[in-house]
Amino acid sequence: MEGILISLDPGAKRGRVDTRNDGIGILPIYFQEIPESVKINCTVVFNVAISSGGRRYAKFISVADRNQALFNTEDRTQWYNWGEEEEKDFVKHIVPKLGIDLRINPEKVERPWEIDLFDYTHNRYADLKSQKTPFFTAGKYMYGGVPYDPTYTVTFNKKDYESYREKHPDSDIYFWVYWMQLTYKNIRVNELYGVWRGSFSKMAEKIQAGEVALHVYRHRVDDDHNAKESYLFHLEDAAVFERLI
Repeated sequence: MEGILISLDPGAKRGRVDTRNDGIGILPIYFQEIPESVKINCTVVFNVAISSGGRRYAKFISVADRNQALFNTEDRTQWYNWGEEEEKDFVKHIVPKLGIDLRINPEKVERPWEIDLFDYTHNRYADLKSQKTPFFTAGKYMYGGVPYDPTYTVTFNKKDYESYREKHPDSDIYFWVYWMQLTYKNIRVNELYGVWRGSFSKMAEKIQAGEVALHVYRHRVDDDHNAKESYLFHLEDAAVFERLI
């Protein structure tokens, strides 16, 4: 099983791990030795055991093998907080260059999980996807008969697709891309910065036709809190995306 290490006492060789599974919750985790790679907020692999008193605890196995994003991508709370600042920065600094009246969705004041933006120029909702870490291994999937190019690959949560299909089928999806990491193991992507607008209805057509890959996050198999699957899209697909900046 995997979870996020939320506290660590090196002297006692123990800590606490958030399993992100509502049926298990937060567990004490015990180490035989603590590797240097073990840090607060890293994703760890562990076994769940039962004590003589009938309580669950975690036995550390290893640190999960994964690339390091700006935040741990399994921690939804951090990403929500970061996303709120991104929305403000996007509206303040990027939207004036786009020539449209795009503002933060006022419904988010009371319901922060609502879709991010509202386009007053075209009278429709929009979502903002700020992506900083490339999907380095995208090349193992095919798009239009050829492997995805990780430089231009972006992700779109299946949960968002299902929600917007019901609530906002006419919305636009804005991808604000700036790769802060360019290498992972033996894979390298090109520098990329820009803003692309995708029509959700066209993205949905691609999904329904089975033309885009669906990636299952192996670090989220037991996770009840985050999206477990994302669709992969290619920004250079002109039938779906328009580059604005």
